[in-house]
Amino acid sequence: MARKPFKSRLQEQQSERPLPASVRGIGQVIENKQPATEKRDPTSHQIMTGIARPELEAAGQIIRVPIDDVYAEEQVRPEEDFDESVIQGMEETFDSVGILTPPRCFPRDKRGYRLWLGETRWRTAKKRGDQYIDIYVGIPPESDKKRIIGQLIENLQQSGLKPLATAAQFLKLKNEHGMTGEEIAKTVGKPTAFVSKHLRLVDAPAGVTALLRDKITADVDLAYTLTQLHETSPEDAERLVKAARQTGITRKQVKEALERAKGRTKISHAKSEPPASPPMQKSGQTKTVRDWLVAVEFDGQAGFILTERAPDAEGYVWIKLDNGEASVEAARLTVTGLRPAK
Repeated sequence: MARKPFKSRLQEQQSERPLPASVRGIGQVIENKQPATEKRDPTSHQIMTGIARPELEAAGQIIRVPIDDVYAEEQVRPEEDFDESVIQGMEETFDSVGILTPPRCFPRDKRGYRLWLGETRWRTAKKRGDQYIDIYVGIPPESDKKRIIGQLIENLQQSGLKPLATAAQFLKLKNEHGMTGEEIAKTVGKPTAFVSKHLRLVDAPAGVTALLRDKITADVDLAYTLTQLHETSPEDAERLVKAARQTGITRKQVKEALERAKGRTKISHAKSEPPASPPMQKSGQTKTVRDWLVAVEFDGQAGFILTERAPDAEGYVWIKLDNGEASVEAARLTVTGLRPAK
């Protein structure tokens, strides 16, 4: 049989026999502390109910939740970049020491706890078959930019992010959030050259990106140099890409190929440029200008200087006029410009 509330039993006892004043005072205190349910403020009841809701729990605590209540979305590392060997190695450490640092999650929403940091730890726990996982419910990042930066820092410091995924997120910070390469480098704790080389991979030829995507190489410097080589000599770059898949290539091989290609380009440019006009020759020599003629005016007549003939006296030049050639004093000439030689 259900036991009556303490308040009801107290009232029955008081009605059966008179109580001393001191006892009656205690009873009144108990009654005041235990008001009737119908007297409660409905608004206060709603507030208390809301506080008890798990999706409104305070941030900054470690809690144990069903592992299926945790989900991943908008992570910087794509699905194909999760290395099975890394997860297997982490699984072995979980067997011996457990998860040293709980994954960090956003406060609960309608879907559950969204991961911010620690997706590999969560994936490893799921692979182990764990039913529950400890997570740190932290204050969420104030912007998507901060989310990307946080995920980049964790993955890059652990060397767990592949080059193409890193390049894609650097490009997002640059284009969507207006960050310069130097700002990105300072934020994620990497050299500026590290950022610039990754950004160059965005426009790398398909053959080079395929080497990275297929895990033929993870060497960013090699891929960067191959991209430079492709701009100078596509044939050499394609040859080395093919060799990378068949026998493998080294960073030194690619740099040497780039230097040879640049050397060939310089020679080719030199051959294609027109020869420079010879310098002005001293008095007594026969030719000074080959491609252009110095147009002059002498005594109202138009003509040009005969540079192939040496002057017959100091301060004189030979000129060609309509009525013939003449040796005249240079000071009496008016230079009117240049005209192409026939």
